[in-house]
Amino acid sequence: MDLLLLDERIRGDGSVARSWARRDGMRIELSDDDGTRGALSIAALDRVMCRYGRPLEDGVVPDGDALELGDGRRLSRLRYHAAVDASARDYLVWERPGEAPLGVLATHATAALRYLVARLSDNDPVES
Repeated sequence: MDLLLLDERIRGDGSVARSWARRDGMRIELSDDDGTRGALSIAALDRVMCRYGRPLEDGVVPDGDALELGDGRRLSRLRYHAAVDASARDYLVWERPGEAPLGVLATHATAALRYLVARLSDNDPVES
């Protein structure tokens, strides 16, 4: 897959805004219906996902749409209904070779990534 839907949220006016990611060489390019657009290094994505991510519960398999990022790294979207939730939620799952997959609520991870993109003054990729 060349383009991965990261998040969908409802704006104040009731319309839906979506955030997307695609691989651009050694970076990911984020774009948002709200106009946020920019690139982050895969290392920056790794830091966000490792900071906020938690290992998936036993038996949960990340089988949703995915963005292959090279060297065995993969970002995917997973809809999962945890026992403590009233309904299923969307998660982003970060997979790295030799490591357990990490899951983060899609809204949380996407907000952090959008914040990093918005903080870039000249849209240079964040390297660390």
